Amino acid sequence: MILALIAALSIALLSLVGIFFFRESALAKANKVILPIAVGTFLSVVFFELIPEALHEAGTLGSIAIAGGFLFFYLLSHLLRTYHHHHGEHCHDENTKSAASLILVGDAIHNFADGIVIGTAFLINPTVGIVTAIGIALHEIPQEIAEFGVLRRAGYSPKKAAAYNFISASTVVVGTLAAFLIGTHAEGVIGILIGIAAGNLLYIAASDILPEIHNEHAGSTTFWKSFIATLFGMIAMTSLLMWSHEQFGHEEEIHTEGLATH
Repeated sequence: MILALIAALSIALLSLVGIFFFRESALAKANKVILPIAVGTFLSVVFFELIPEALHEAGTLGSIAIAGGFLFFYLLSHLLRTYHHHHGEHCHDENTKSAASLILVGDAIHNFADGIVIGTAFLINPTVGIVTAIGIALHEIPQEIAEFGVLRRAGYSPKKAAAYNFISASTVVVGTLAAFLIGTHAEGVIGILIGIAAGNLLYIAASDILPEIHNEHAGSTTFWKSFIATLFGMIAMTSLLMWSHEQFGHEEEIHTEGLATH
């Protein structure tokens, strides 16, 4: 659990990156590499780890949890209007403090959900947790930079904008802790949690980031650069997951059996 909390805290600290990296042109260039790799990472974790694990642990309930997780975050994205991680084209008009407050609240809920995903991944094994945390971190960088910009345009000083953004991002630690408490103390819940986590990451990759990448590079030769970056992220992370099964497979089975009988 310590490693999971460290990973979650590290992601929360990414909320401060906007102080050092708030330039629209720099963000756009970074997104061309960061976001496709994040997609590849998420797809690797979802298809080669979370979905098989959810089905193994919970069977039909695991399938329901995957679909339910996807639909829940689809609904949440609509209700909050801030779960969409690339504010760019929407944020220029949201320059009031009331709108900025709404963004902070929505981001806090979204980061709590990310914490659930991270905690659940670490419950499977440390390598799955680290891979998942890497994907979420890559995803968070452009989002946190954009949100810092929104807070600055709303009139907050750099220090206040950074402080509020960090407080909002810190719910990822709470979510991680909640996942551990639920997963280790509620019999039979781990498979459902894994399914919900899979639905969450699948929604982010397929319905959030990929359309953004596609719209930006449609009809452009840069599409292939993004595709290759996505493929690289997927192959690299899948290879890491396969290695983790070879190294920790036995320990993972023991850990899973322990959770089921806890």
